Amino acid sequence: MITNKDLYNNKYMIDELEVNIKNLGLWDVLLTQYLTANFCFKFFWSINDEYAKDKEDKNICDTDILNWQPHLTKEILYSCDIYKERLNKN
Repeated sequence: MITNKDLYNNKYMIDELEVNIKNLGLWDVLLTQYLTANFCFKFFWSINDEYAKDKEDKNICDTDILNWQPHLTKEILYSCDIYKERLNKN
């Protein structure tokens, strides 16, 4: 099981983070790991904030993601599969 403390000492694959996400603070993940746009939408902007541990986790916005995940751009973030799926459902 990965803990928040582990995140600051190691890099994990997306699938490992997904398996352990319920044990992790979203901000800790955002600040320490190399994430994909799909991961960000799936967990940071989940329906009903189901993965958020506190108010700060619930308030993660695209500016935060783009700041802490510099490999992502707004275009990449808003063209990912999960975002497109949500658009099509509405």
